[in-house]
Amino acid sequence: MIELRQLRNFLALAEHLHFSKAATAVHLTQPSLSRQIAALEAELGVMLFARHSRAVTLTAAGLDFQAHAKSVVAALELAIRSTRASARGERGELRVSFTSVAAWTLMPALIKRYTDTFPEVRLELNELLPKDMEKAVTTGDTDLALTFKVSDEENSCYFPLHDEPLCIALPADHPQATADAFDVGQLKDAPFILSPRTIAPLLHDTVLAYCRRSGFEPRIRIQPHLQQTIVNLVAEGMGVSVVPLAMRKMQIPGVIFKPIPQAPSVEFGIVWNRQNDNPCLVSFLRHVGACAAETHSDTSALA
Repeated sequence: MIELRQLRNFLALAEHLHFSKAATAVHLTQPSLSRQIAALEAELGVMLFARHSRAVTLTAAGLDFQAHAKSVVAALELAIRSTRASARGERGELRVSFTSVAAWTLMPALIKRYTDTFPEVRLELNELLPKDMEKAVTTGDTDLALTFKVSDEENSCYFPLHDEPLCIALPADHPQATADAFDVGQLKDAPFILSPRTIAPLLHDTVLAYCRRSGFEPRIRIQPHLQQTIVNLVAEGMGVSVVPLAMRKMQIPGVIFKPIPQAPSVEFGIVWNRQNDNPCLVSFLRHVGACAAETHSDTSALA
C-alpha cells in the first residue's frame, strides 16, 4: 500500500532532481530518502527515476506518476483542511430562525458579520413566529433562534443581544400625528392593533403594561401575527399601535412613528439547545461573544 509520505517524498525528489536537496526538503537523511524511493518503485514495479553519476531525471513513467501524485496529494490535503475546518465550525451548515422584528433590527448586520468571518458556512434562514421559536430549537429543526427574550426551559440557553425601544404608530391623518407634545393617554379611546399574546408574549405584555401605566386599557380591535401587517393596517387608518422602533425602516406611506417619553423596550437575543453539537453553532456563539465583548456586554453565558 502506497502511503502519503511516500508520495510527498517522491514529489520532492521529482521537483529537486537531487537526492540531498530533496532529503533536506522533507527532513530526511539522504539514505532514508533513497530507500523510500526504491520501496515506492518496487511497489509500482517501475523505475521512476534514472540515476546518473551526477544527475537524477524522471523516466517517462515517473513523469506520468508525478502528475497523478500531485492530484492525489492536493485532493487529500484539501480533504484534511476541509475536515478540520468543519470540526472547528468554519465549514458546514447553520440553520437560523428569526422573528420578523429581528429582521428589521439585529439580524442583517449580525448575519453579514458572521458570513464575512466564516464564508464557507452555508446559512439557512427561516422566519418564524415567536411562539414557534423554542419548539424549533428544542426539536432540532433550527440550530438557533434570534427572537424576543424567552423563559428558561430545560436544555434551552438564552443570550441577550439587543434592547429595542417601542414607539407609537399612528395613521398619518391622526390628530396627534403632527403634535409636538405627544400624550399617550389620548389614545385611550383609539382602536389598537396588537399581536395576540399567544404569538409574542413579551411584546404583548410590554405594550399592555405601558398602556396601563399611562392610565388606560387599550381597546384591541385587530390582532395580526406580524408586525409588518400591523404597520400596514395602521397606514390604512384602521387603528393605532405600539411597535418596535425599528419598524419605521419600512417607510410605508400613511403611517407616522412617534417616539414616546420613557419608552419601554423589548429584549432580543439568541436561543439555542445546549445539546446541539453542530460545530457551526459553536463558532456562531463564539463570534457573537466576541461581538458582544466589543460593546462591553457580558459574555459569560457563552462559556
